Amino acid sequence: MVPTRNGADTSSAAADDLGTAEVFAALARSLAELGAMRPTLEQLVTCAVDLVPCDWAAVAAADHLGSQPARHSAGTDEDLMQTVAEIAGSIGTSPGWDAFKRGTVEYSRDLTAEGRYGSYPSEMVARTPIRSVLSFGLRLRDKPLGVLTLYGNVPDAFDECAQTRAALLAEHATIAIDAATAAYRAETLRVALETNRSIGAAIGILVERHKVSPEQAFDLLRVVSQRSNRRLADLADELVRTGHVSAAEHVSASDQQGAG
Repeated sequence: MVPTRNGADTSSAAADDLGTAEVFAALARSLAELGAMRPTLEQLVTCAVDLVPCDWAAVAAADHLGSQPARHSAGTDEDLMQTVAEIAGSIGTSPGWDAFKRGTVEYSRDLTAEGRYGSYPSEMVARTPIRSVLSFGLRLRDKPLGVLTLYGNVPDAFDECAQTRAALLAEHATIAIDAATAAYRAETLRVALETNRSIGAAIGILVERHKVSPEQAFDLLRVVSQRSNRRLADLADELVRTGHVSAAEHVSASDQQGAG
């Protein structure tokens, strides 16, 4: 038994702290192993419900917010989160919006008695079962990365301990989203470079084969793409790999001469 200065037993509290540390250490490893954006966001909202806990959770990885859920986002109830996004977007303010814009923590303890955020509280009460909202703006190097929002179905859903756990989760979310964003951008760049190389190689093949200019070769690919309803990059890749595109996708000699 470890007494505090006022005689209280702290052994239980110490054990709880150790357990929390172990849980979040395991979470950090799990998020690092996921890497990709979508599973990272899904893991974060699942952990929010289980660890904080809360009734619903949503997270967005974005550099701006709009009336629709961000492209990279996840929620534990998609229909409910769609409604929440519509409410916040139409009004232009909410705990999540303000937390995102300011990089702060916003806690609306009781939406039925909330005086901030315009008509957001009354709309939320009228259209959703949510009664309390806790939002964290996610920033790193003073750059907005997204927002993590937890929801409760009763007022004052988040006591001091829950807020502390939520803040820890937000820190992990910031690091995980930054890593996933970097991985996403690297993959996007890799795909773009590979696509450009394939298109360039395909143009070279057509220039040599049909004795046309590079511009005419590109237009030839574009015509085939439009007629076949296939992506130009896919056609270029097929041409580079096989030396031809499907017979049905060839254009006539007159098209080749007229391309460009």
